[in-house]
Amino acid sequence: MLLKPIYYFFFYNVMYGILFSFLIPLFLLRKEENVFNFLGIKALGKKQIIILIVFVAISVGGQLIPIVIKGGTIPWNLLPIGVVPLIMTTFFEEFLFRGFFQNKFETEFGSISAIILSELMFSLYHIGYPGFRTFEDILLLFAVGIGFATAYKLSGNNLIVAYFVNLPNAFVTYMLKFDQFPKMTLSSTIAGIATLCIIIVVFIVHFRTNRNKR
Repeated sequence: MLLKPIYYFFFYNVMYGILFSFLIPLFLLRKEENVFNFLGIKALGKKQIIILIVFVAISVGGQLIPIVIKGGTIPWNLLPIGVVPLIMTTFFEEFLFRGFFQNKFETEFGSISAIILSELMFSLYHIGYPGFRTFEDILLLFAVGIGFATAYKLSGNNLIVAYFVNLPNAFVTYMLKFDQFPKMTLSSTIAGIATLCIIIVVFIVHFRTNRNKR
């Protein structure tokens, strides 16, 4: 959709991001005794750190090493303007597809079905990006997403692991396929910072509310 920036940010940051990917899942989980534990927001142990390092090495190395071997150039200069929007986007993806849907699917259908279903949704979600609508792109995203979901499961459903496995991959993918992403600008960074601030405030309020109930 060729929307003016203000309308695009309202649609993506507010409607898709804050409302659909964050607030609605939190509302649906309101009866959980420990929402943060259900989502997988918990401390990292040695096992989680090892899984994180291994999956990052595979996902990032798998993209960068062939380029380096062939003597290609990696456009690092593109990264700074995309950092904040990608931090925000990756949070929405992992919170919704891993923390919420994968856990829900696992409860209903088991681990393997949960991984497949959550990644089917993850890959189809990218149809919203005009540059990622080919069958090959969707299939690749599904395969990559299986890796994120597997890392999440192997880490004991730790959302922090899934997030930091996805984030470096998002950075590299943006640099190598920047023309397929929505255009990153200073306004994207400002909107991303505002969105992340809202998320942090909601988390703090939610955490204090849960703590007071105990």
